[in-house]
Amino acid sequence: MGEKGKFQRNLYRSVVKKIIILLIGSAILFAIGFSMVTFSTKEVNATNNLKMLENVFHSLYQKNEEFLQDEDILEIFKSLLDPETDSKRFKYAFERFNKECDVKNEVIVCDSNREILYTSYELSELNSYLINYNAAICYNAKNNPSKDIYNAVYYSMGNYSDYIFVKTLYENDEILGYISLYLSGSDWNYFLSDNNYDGIITDERNNVIYCSKPSLVSKANKFNKVNDRIYYHNEDRYWVVSKTFRDPLINVYSFVYYPQSSAFLIGIFVIIIIGVFWFYLANWMANSMAENNANHINKLVSEIRIIRKIDKNHRIQMDTGDEFSEVAYQINYMLDNINKLNSRNTELIQLNNRIEMNQLTTQMNPHFLYNTLEIIRNLVVLDGEKASVLIAQLTELLRYSINNTKQNVYLEEDMNYINEYLEIQGCRFGDLFSYTVELDEECYNCIVPKLLLQPIIENSIKYGFKEKMNLNIEIKGYIKDDVLILSVKDDGLGMKDEKAQALSNLLKTTNNTTNSHGLYNISRRLYLEYGKGSGIELRNEEDTGLEVIINVVQNRMEERNVQGSSC
Repeated sequence: MGEKGKFQRNLYRSVVKKIIILLIGSAILFAIGFSMVTFSTKEVNATNNLKMLENVFHSLYQKNEEFLQDEDILEIFKSLLDPETDSKRFKYAFERFNKECDVKNEVIVCDSNREILYTSYELSELNSYLINYNAAICYNAKNNPSKDIYNAVYYSMGNYSDYIFVKTLYENDEILGYISLYLSGSDWNYFLSDNNYDGIITDERNNVIYCSKPSLVSKANKFNKVNDRIYYHNEDRYWVVSKTFRDPLINVYSFVYYPQSSAFLIGIFVIIIIGVFWFYLANWMANSMAENNANHINKLVSEIRIIRKIDKNHRIQMDTGDEFSEVAYQINYMLDNINKLNSRNTELIQLNNRIEMNQLTTQMNPHFLYNTLEIIRNLVVLDGEKASVLIAQLTELLRYSINNTKQNVYLEEDMNYINEYLEIQGCRFGDLFSYTVELDEECYNCIVPKLLLQPIIENSIKYGFKEKMNLNIEIKGYIKDDVLILSVKDDGLGMKDEKAQALSNLLKTTNNTTNSHGLYNISRRLYLEYGKGSGIELRNEEDTGLEVIINVVQNRMEERNVQGSSC
């Protein structure tokens, strides 16, 4: 009865946990889904509105620009300079242009002294502020270094702002006068009155060129940049998409009204109600299943106790016609196969050795990449052709080093890599570094771990140059009694005898408890993969040099991932 109560309690706790996880997960998924749908809808609407504002602005800008750049307008303007000529011709050309525009323009034409020759404004609209402002922007247009169209924003308190296009007219580099087009802000607002969303367009100084809702901008006709998607204005909340355009430099902001919604809280409340219902339903089902299953579990536990404490040869007898029978069968099957599994211990030990070898291999990485890149950086300036050759060599080295298709290669293939590596080091150190390679011909057909010599040569260079200005490395190889023997010897200052002896002792151990990994990893890898007799030996001559001797037994071809003949 005790086991039954424990099973039921565990099942009950499991159900409660799963219901809680389900509730939390459902709430999170609902929140994410609700937010994604809402955000994506607002984002799409705001983006489409921004594109519409962009297209309208550039369409209006292009039309006004074409009018001011028209050569015929320059000729018509010249006629205004003649006091005996009336302005009907220019008036006709301007009215024809204005009828073709979606948004109305006003015009002020001035001579070189910025005196008004013609204007489409009514006398009641042509106040002193407008006249002076127009004279000021004509002066700015005159000093515009590009001699192109000059843009500005005209704002009179309480009205929509007008976007101004000023063209300075020249003849033989002499200023004849100015034409100023005032793109009507109120007419532009009327033109876009059917748009469902709001928008603001500003120039590079944050002066408002266009706004659909004047309450969004300051009294000084300014609107500061908005970088966040969510924008609060008074008690209103908006989803904002903005973009900056060049030629002319403007900022376009698209606003989509984004009010606070109670739909999210309602959804969470519904999920909680459903969760409570699930909880009571699942609790009832759990109790029903527990009462039926507890008896089977107690039977299964008692049978297992017999095997564990009384008779190891006993087999579970259980015929319930459900999954418990399958569990009993699988346990019996497992027990019947324990003896068979014991016979595979030897294979398991071999597998562990291979895993250890793979772990050691992952620690070996080439260290000369950064130095080579620095050489290339300098050669790009001093000798581009040599830099190109060095880049090609480095590319081949990297391609070879990161090729994971095989871990064991012919020595001939690896020496091609080593020769390239030595050439790069020779380029790095120049006359300060020399090397010789003397390998018996039969050595090249021997099989070795990939990148075997590179870290050893790199250590010789690294430590050899610490105390000496010049360094020579000798690489030799021969075969003796089916063992490939490779030697890397440098004429540096070697190691202290005590340190060399400690390292030699470390190479003979099976467990590295120090921070020294390089030579130990290589030696251990050779032993694990090529067997007894493979590894590394040291011959140290303090103040004279260090020789690293590598032994690779060549009698386990069937265990290596290389095709072809061996030595």
